[in-house]
Amino acid sequence: MMNGDTLHTDLNSSYDYYDYPYEDDGLPLITLEEESFSLAMINAICYSFIICISVPGNCFLLWVVVKKMGLRSSADCLLLHLTASDLIFTFTLVPWTVTHIWGWVFGNLACRLFSWGIFLGLYSYMMFLTVMTVHRYVAVVHPVFASSIGNRSRLYTHVSSAVVWLISMGFSLPEMIFSDTVDSPNGIFCIPVYNSLFVELFGYFMQIILFFLLPFLVITFCYTRMGLTIHRSRIRSRNHAVSIILSIAVGFFICWAPFNIFLFLISLKSLGVPVFWQTGWENTLDSIYSITHILAYSHCCLNPLVHIFGGKKFRRYLPWTRGFRLLSQRFSTQTFSNQSSYSGQFHL
Repeated sequence: MMNGDTLHTDLNSSYDYYDYPYEDDGLPLITLEEESFSLAMINAICYSFIICISVPGNCFLLWVVVKKMGLRSSADCLLLHLTASDLIFTFTLVPWTVTHIWGWVFGNLACRLFSWGIFLGLYSYMMFLTVMTVHRYVAVVHPVFASSIGNRSRLYTHVSSAVVWLISMGFSLPEMIFSDTVDSPNGIFCIPVYNSLFVELFGYFMQIILFFLLPFLVITFCYTRMGLTIHRSRIRSRNHAVSIILSIAVGFFICWAPFNIFLFLISLKSLGVPVFWQTGWENTLDSIYSITHILAYSHCCLNPLVHIFGGKKFRRYLPWTRGFRLLSQRFSTQTFSNQSSYSGQFHL
């Protein structure tokens, strides 16, 4: 499994990091130095762009949910946790951006903590997205049961949120244990150092199955049933909330599907499948990894973008929206006054 911006794909028994040069993500460098530098700069620029969108967007979402809405419903509480997961992931992405330019300059302890933090944000986001989908599924498909729960819904939400955080912390803990700083000819880098091929492959398949395929099946089932229920009952009031969560879910899988496919191919390569040891595959490994993991990391921008631009209750708190509304009201008032004066002159 990847470690922040790291993915060590050389799985021979010797684990010799000096057999050939490594970049900060543990992959072989592209042959030409200028291409390697260009790839690193592209990664750093894309990371910076993701951070610049995610931080203000998620902070705004957090402010609206806590200060303006006051966590009035279970859905608001789940959205709060989902936004917190985004912020954890985004803040731990900062040192990996720096690493692409100067290498790892934060020390061994920070290497372990940030490696743990970025997976904590990833795993908790995926699980909270699944819980939000199930919550919406119960409300739409089983409204009688949802009504019978009543006030206990908030209690169930808090308990399930605590369980999600505990599971995410536990499953991301191996990243802290196996991450370490390594000296290489290209500098100091923070990479996972696994003690066996089994441990590394177990990490790959755990991420693919538990944090991608399983949530994908649950979310697909829930939205299929919700779509059929809404279509039969023609309930229009629920369409908007369902479409927002569906947009987040679809966007998340668009972001993460390519990386998990790449991770599966890396696992096959590690198991010795001959086609993946060909020269052409090795030469494109860096580029494929860069494209897929940049796309995957951009998932932390989905939550604020979908809620802010897809939901009126969030968009109305934007500063420029309020200014635009006041400007429109002033323009309408002036227009009405002018029309009244012209009408009075006409009658005179």
